[in-house]
Amino acid sequence: MKPAQLDLNKLHVFFTVVEEGGVAGAARVLGRTPSAVSQSVSGLESMLGHRLFDRTGRKLVLTRSGQLLHERFETYQQGLARTLDEVANEKGEIRGTVRIGLFLGFPRQRFADFVTAFARRHPAAGIRVHYGSAEDLAARLVKNRLDFAFAFRPATPLAGIVATRLFARELVLVSGRCFFAKGFDREELERVPLIDYYQGDPLVERWSAHHFGAGAPSLEVRVWAATTDLVLDLVLGEAGAAVLPRDLVAEHERRGRLRVLRPKRQALIDHLWLLEPKGAYRDVTLEAFRAAVVADLGRGPVR
Repeated sequence: MKPAQLDLNKLHVFFTVVEEGGVAGAARVLGRTPSAVSQSVSGLESMLGHRLFDRTGRKLVLTRSGQLLHERFETYQQGLARTLDEVANEKGEIRGTVRIGLFLGFPRQRFADFVTAFARRHPAAGIRVHYGSAEDLAARLVKNRLDFAFAFRPATPLAGIVATRLFARELVLVSGRCFFAKGFDREELERVPLIDYYQGDPLVERWSAHHFGAGAPSLEVRVWAATTDLVLDLVLGEAGAAVLPRDLVAEHERRGRLRVLRPKRQALIDHLWLLEPKGAYRDVTLEAFRAAVVADLGRGPVR
């Protein structure tokens, strides 16, 4: 089939059905009736001579041909949109949307301050934030569904990602005032309720292994809270102890609202990394955003 014979409108409808998870969602986004959307998809299948979906009741599941078309068309659509925007933007204005990925535990306040400053400098630019796991963000970067992502690890099981180290953070064990009244005690640590982020990547275990090595105590997490902000709120509410960034808890420690517990070994240090697709095209807006990230977030102190 020659490209000139292909109906780009039908391709767009097909893509929207996939992205919205079905005909009804696509119809709402496109402002069409579900019947019109279904007819468009059927027409595209007839043109290609292949089924794009397996239909089970109202549920649509992509066939192998449908998966291939979706993946390739997504790259094409994104490239076309960028190209058209660049052609229209002869003056090189900083505008358009930057797609950012954040892992669920990312401290929101510092990022909010950064986005606020960027928006004030570039009022025509927009920011779209996607929260997800490290694996989800990496997959989206590789498929060019995100422009940048922030992570506390540079490594990823997927190829095609470039990592830039931004700043270091000291991770400390903190608790409410009702625990560790006499300072850090290993035996009490084994009894205190612990709060962490993800079951798949327990931070308290990494902290414990760093400080105690092979002789790390047996720890039991009672609450999996997902976000840094919720973990901090739970600690302040004396629900237990957790590992948090030192700079995030410094003011609460100064006010006596929580305890920072200090084993003798050198502190555990993590870095914030900026991840981006390797070799991806960056227009003036993406270049400006990246430069702002490196300038504003690349100089954070450990303490």
